[in-house]
Amino acid sequence: MRADRAKQLLKNGVYRALGEAASGVGAVDGVEDRALRVLMYHKVNDLWPNPTTVPTEVFAEQMSLLRKLGYTPVTLDAVRDYYLEGTPLPPGAVLITFDDGYRDNLENALPILREHGFPAVVFVPIGYLDDRRPLPHEDALRLLGVRNETVDWETLAELEAGGLRVESHGIAHRPLSELEPAEAAREITLSKLRLEERLGREVEAFAFVKGSLADYRPEHASLVQQAGYKLAFSSVTGANGPSTDRFRLRRYNIEPYPARTFELVLAGACDVIALKDTVAGTHVRRAVNAALGTASR
Repeated sequence: MRADRAKQLLKNGVYRALGEAASGVGAVDGVEDRALRVLMYHKVNDLWPNPTTVPTEVFAEQMSLLRKLGYTPVTLDAVRDYYLEGTPLPPGAVLITFDDGYRDNLENALPILREHGFPAVVFVPIGYLDDRRPLPHEDALRLLGVRNETVDWETLAELEAGGLRVESHGIAHRPLSELEPAEAAREITLSKLRLEERLGREVEAFAFVKGSLADYRPEHASLVQQAGYKLAFSSVTGANGPSTDRFRLRRYNIEPYPARTFELVLAGACDVIALKDTVAGTHVRRAVNAALGTASR
């Protein structure tokens, strides 16, 4: 069994155990603190081996579960209006997001989303819209014959026409904490301008690459605000309430969870795993991944 598959099975077991324990003692935040859950996906396909991928059938099951569990997927506009104007969100509001602009979002995820009538957001790094270069973390997979194609400039209109709203994920898919200040500012501002030119509308949201607390700093959130974005998203685990900083919105990294684990994650019963998204936790997680051979760039 490959290390990444073994790691996923272990994570599923740990999350289930933590979630059941927290749920059993009532260690879950109140409704107000959980006004908005943001789901973060990357790839939706059936290629293997393929880290950060949710198989198509599992994605379809998770979308069906959202409705069965009483959640209501909302638009990015609804989230913006909640934070800027105080417009209430429906109970159980969920924003569905995808990072990196994989073509399977269009081919595999979109038909399932349309079946349910769910809106979603795709955050694209514009440096990979110009040519067929793979994203940095895809190089090793290509050596194994696994090709995860990304969309290009011509595909953006198709994404938006299908209901997948395009927003910014910077340029070169590099964490802002690795960049000099001027280069970080360029990633934030130029990606917004170029997407606006192509889409013919304002780009309002930015997703931090990788997005743990080790991958961006407070000054980067300020740069995003100064550039004119309305919202920004991290990958720090947790839900969001009215007092959450709208330039550091939390997201749940969704994986191939069994149904019960998916339910526990959305309920907040596994939020203790946010420790992995702290600066120290990120370094520990990366060391473990390096030791297991499951690290990505």
